[in-house]
Amino acid sequence: MESNDKVAVVTGAAGHGMGRSIALTLAREGASVVVNYLNSKDRANEVVEYIERNDGQAVAIQANVFVKDGCEKLIDAAMKRFEKVDICIINPGAGWHMEPLDVFDPVLALEDLIQEIAPFFHLMRLLLPGMYERKWGRLVGITLHPVQSSPAYSYNVGKAARLQAMHLAYEEAWEQGVTINAVAPGPVTHFDSFSQAVAHCKHEKEWFERKDVSPQDIAESVAFLCSEAGSYISGSVIPFMFHKKK
Repeated sequence: MESNDKVAVVTGAAGHGMGRSIALTLAREGASVVVNYLNSKDRANEVVEYIERNDGQAVAIQANVFVKDGCEKLIDAAMKRFEKVDICIINPGAGWHMEPLDVFDPVLALEDLIQEIAPFFHLMRLLLPGMYERKWGRLVGITLHPVQSSPAYSYNVGKAARLQAMHLAYEEAWEQGVTINAVAPGPVTHFDSFSQAVAHCKHEKEWFERKDVSPQDIAESVAFLCSEAGSYISGSVIPFMFHKKK
C-alpha cells in the first residue's frame, strides 16, 4: 500500500486518536505528511520528529480548519513546503452535545453542523484544481457509522451532512482522477501514549493483541484508500464494527 512521492495533509493529527495514527501510517507508507493541529503544538512536533527520525518527511502546521482563513493558511504552508497536495484527510468535526431534543441549543447544534461541513467545502476548493490538473487525488473523510449512531443528536446530524456532502461530490471528482471516500467508525478508543500508537503502526504485538477497534484500524483503511490499490474505489463508506460491552 505504498504512497511514495505523495503529499498528505492530515487535519487534526496531533491528538490521541485517529488523526495521529493516520499521519504515522501514511508516513510509514512513504507519503510526506503535513501534520495539522489547532492547539497541541508539542504533540504535533512529536509526530513530525518521529517521522523524520525514520527517514520520512513531515511538517507541523497550526491552522483552524473550521474557517476559510485557516484552511487557506494550511494549504499555503503545505504548498510552500512540498509544492503539491495529493491526499487530504478530513478528520476533526462536531462538538459533543448530548442534550435531549426538547432542551438542546440550536446555536450549538448549528456550530456542530458547520464544523463538519466547513473543512470539506473549504479544502475541496483549494485542493481539487491541482488534483484535477495531475489527474490524481484522494479525499477521505471521517464520518459516522451508517447504523450505529452516537447519543448526541447534533453530532449525528453533522456527521450525516459531511457524509452526504462527500457522497454527492464523488462522481464529478472521479471524472478527473480524484477519489472521495468515507471511513465510518463507531466508538474508537484513544491510545494512552505515543509509544502505543507507534507500536500499533509498526504492527508489533500490541496490534495483534487488540480486542476492539483502535485508531490504527482506521488508519489502515485510510492508507488503503490512498494507495494505488484503492484507485478504483470512490463514493464508498467503510464501516467499522466494535464489540459491545456486556
